[in-house]
Amino acid sequence: MKSALISSWTLFFGILLFMVGNGLQGVLLGVRAEQLQFGDVMTGLVMGGYFIGYFSGSLIVPKLVSRVGHIRVFGVMAAIASASILVHPIVENASVWMLMRFMTGFAYVGMYIVSESWINDKATNSTRGGLLSVYMMVQMFGMMIGQSMLTFGSETGYDMFLAVSIIVSFAAIPIMLTAARSPDFEAPEKASFRRVYHNSPLSVVGMGITGFNAAIVFGMGAVFASKIGMTFIQVSYFMVAIGAGAMILQYPIGKLSDLIDRRTVILIAHVLSLGFLFASFFTSTISFFWLGLMMALYSGVSMPLYSLYIAHANDYLSPRQVVSTSAKLVMLNGLGAIFGPPLLGYAIYLVGVGAFFGVQIIMHIVMIGFVFYRMSVRPSMPVEAQGPFVAVRGTSVASTLLPEAEWGGREDEDADDDALVRDAP
Repeated sequence: MKSALISSWTLFFGILLFMVGNGLQGVLLGVRAEQLQFGDVMTGLVMGGYFIGYFSGSLIVPKLVSRVGHIRVFGVMAAIASASILVHPIVENASVWMLMRFMTGFAYVGMYIVSESWINDKATNSTRGGLLSVYMMVQMFGMMIGQSMLTFGSETGYDMFLAVSIIVSFAAIPIMLTAARSPDFEAPEKASFRRVYHNSPLSVVGMGITGFNAAIVFGMGAVFASKIGMTFIQVSYFMVAIGAGAMILQYPIGKLSDLIDRRTVILIAHVLSLGFLFASFFTSTISFFWLGLMMALYSGVSMPLYSLYIAHANDYLSPRQVVSTSAKLVMLNGLGAIFGPPLLGYAIYLVGVGAFFGVQIIMHIVMIGFVFYRMSVRPSMPVEAQGPFVAVRGTSVASTLLPEAEWGGREDEDADDDALVRDAP
C-alpha cells in the first residue's frame, strides 16, 4: 500500500488540484448567478447544466478513451474545463452559462474517468480498497479547499474565474506526466435496468433520490446561502462546513453498516437527515453558526447514503456482476442529479427560499416509507453475509475500483446470471 501511494503521489496531487478548481467554481457561480438576478428557475437550470454534462460525459467519454487513448482524452477535457470557466465573466447570459456548465460537467467526468483508470491500473486486490479511500479523501479535501478560496477573491471581479482556469490547467501537468503508459480500459459490461431493479429495488430508488438531493446541496447550496443574506465569506464557510460533514462521517457510518443490518443503517441515516433538515430550517434565520453546524451534520449522515445503496445492492451480487450493476446505479444517481437544481429553482419561485429544505424533506420522507416497505417484504441479509462497505463517489468508473469486483474462487462463477441474482419479492 505504501509503495502504491508513493508511486501515485503526483497523480493524487493532480486530482487534488482539479478538485480545488471544481469546488471553487461551484460556489462562485452560485453566488454570481444570484448577483446577476438570473431568476430562480433559470439559476436552477444553469446549475443543473453541470449534471446534464456529467451524465452525458459518463456515456460518451469511455468510447472516446477506447478510440484515442487516455492521455489525449485527458488533455482535451482539461482544456475544455479550463476554457469554459473563462466564458462566464465575458458573457453574463444565463443560456450561455448553462451551456458552459454543461461543458464543465462533461469535461470533469472525463477527467474523473481517465484518472480513475490510471489509479485502477496501479492497484492490486490488496491495495485497491486503500487507494480508493485515499482517492475519496483527496477529492473531498480538494473540494473543501476550493470552496474556502472564495474568501480571497472579490465579489464582482474576474480574479476567481482566472484562478479556476489556472488551477485546472496546472492540474493536468502532474497527471499527464505520471502516465508512463496508458492503462487497459474496458467499459463496464451492460446490465439491464430490469435486472438491477429486480436485484435491489431499494438501491435503485434510493440512488435516484440521493443524486437528486446531493445536486441540490452542492449545486444550489451557494444560491440558497446568497438568498438568505449571507456574505461572500459566509457562503464560502457554509459550503466548506457541508463538505467537511460529508468527509468526516463517511467512514464511521459505512463501518456501522458492516456491523449491523445495512437497511437499518440506511433507515437511520434518512431519519437523522430529516431531523437535521428541520433543525436547519428553524435555525436558518436565527444563527449562521447553528445553520452551518446543522447542515454539516445533515451532509454527514445523508451523503454516505450513496455508498450505502451501492453496498446494499452488492450484497446480493456475484463478483462478476458488481461492476455492471454499480455502473447502472451510478447512472441512476446522475439522472436524479439532473432534475435536482431545476426543480428546486422552480419550487423556490413558487413558495420561497424555504423550498431548499422542503424539497429535500419530502424526498427523505418518501425514502423512509420505502425502506420500511422493503424491510417488510424482504428478509434482512445476515450481517456475516454482507460484503464490505467501500466509500465511492459518483463517477461511472469508480465502481471498477471496488474490491468486490475482483473476488475469485467462486465455484458458481460460470453459472447463468439469472441464477446468481437472489430473487426479490
